[in-house]
Amino acid sequence: MRYILIIFFLITARSSFSQEAVSGKFFLVGETQYKFTYFSPSDLNFKNNNVKRLVIVLHGRTRTAEQRQNAIIQAANTENTYLETLIISPHFIGSQELAAHNLDNNHLYWQDKEWMEGGLSSSSGSYPREESFSSFEVMDDIISQIIYSENFPNLAQIILTGFSGGGQFMNRYASSNRIQEKFEDENNIVFKYLVAAPSSFMYFNDERRVEGTTDQFEKPSVPNCATYNNYKYGPVNMNEYMKYYHLDTLIARYKRRDISYGAGSRDNNPNSSSLDDTCQGMLQGDHRLQRASIYVNYMTHLHGDLGENHKLTVANGVGHDSFAFYNKSNIRPLLFPEITNTPNNNQTEEDPLSIEFEAEILLYPTISSKNLYLKANALKNPKVSIFNTNGVPLNNFKISTINESLMRININKLYDGLYVLFYTDNTLNKQKRLKFIKRK
Repeated sequence: MRYILIIFFLITARSSFSQEAVSGKFFLVGETQYKFTYFSPSDLNFKNNNVKRLVIVLHGRTRTAEQRQNAIIQAANTENTYLETLIISPHFIGSQELAAHNLDNNHLYWQDKEWMEGGLSSSSGSYPREESFSSFEVMDDIISQIIYSENFPNLAQIILTGFSGGGQFMNRYASSNRIQEKFEDENNIVFKYLVAAPSSFMYFNDERRVEGTTDQFEKPSVPNCATYNNYKYGPVNMNEYMKYYHLDTLIARYKRRDISYGAGSRDNNPNSSSLDDTCQGMLQGDHRLQRASIYVNYMTHLHGDLGENHKLTVANGVGHDSFAFYNKSNIRPLLFPEITNTPNNNQTEEDPLSIEFEAEILLYPTISSKNLYLKANALKNPKVSIFNTNGVPLNNFKISTINESLMRININKLYDGLYVLFYTDNTLNKQKRLKFIKRK
């Protein structure tokens, strides 16, 4: 997982390609500091003790991120939860938007719909990029940055939702993300998902509904659709991000996730121009509402009675309209459920093995594949040493200073395993010992 720094920049360009402006807010991603844009009515750089809930809402195929943000703002105002809710609408821009909005070469972009399934950001002759990022990895980093910033110390609940293409993203991300267990265990933050009106779902085995039914499942005989169980529709040939965990782990995680499904009662057009009408998609049902209903039945088929989890809520009178959907009276409680947990904010608690040090020191993430970040009140005259568990000092890491209180430590060349980092302030003659895990 790679850490993201937040800065703000104003872009005002509009074009005929999209009625949406590209937001002036963006995260900086990776070693080369690529921009990833998002919409939010809040300034993430300032501390806000009122925030108790984070709602991340994803756009669909047409990438109307600002509209999704506005839908959640309206719903939050109706529920009288706006002041306690941080709203973020990530924007997975495409190459067309790079040209249409005259964006610089530092913006990440994704070809077509690859972002919906955790695909890598793109690089082409016209728009070359030195690094690529899974869209799922970017989501991991967005959530991590918000929590690690310590600007929202009372954040207790994270709601992850997407409509249409964003629903496809959340259906697959829910089982595979690499950060939920960490923040549940260490910070006592509750994660909930609302998968809304996706055109397809990921099935975890080779079964699909028996034609003409909605609750019977078996392996289909489809010689003309031999790839029906390939990812993103099934678990065969999953991408690198999804393959990080064994399939059995993905199945178990998805089962226990707090996931709700939603669709409009009128989202039942089998001829919708945006409906997935491939053979793989059609095996899941005739239209979005039916596909959602079948998938909920599929979860019961796999696991038995799941109680109140993995239930479908239908928005009466709503078609394929995200604003109307999110603002229905029976959908809003799924976005702003009651908060019953108290977050653990001791993110800077001393390591039991550490040496007392009056300067506040924070190392994050504690499990990483490439970069660590070391934050201190002031990096006066620091020295960083890394040792393996045999006590052997290592030198195959690289340090760069970001600002007076933050440094980046590149551990890409370390082998997977547990390490001990010593931070020494030579001016104060103080030292602190911290542990981290390198894992691809």
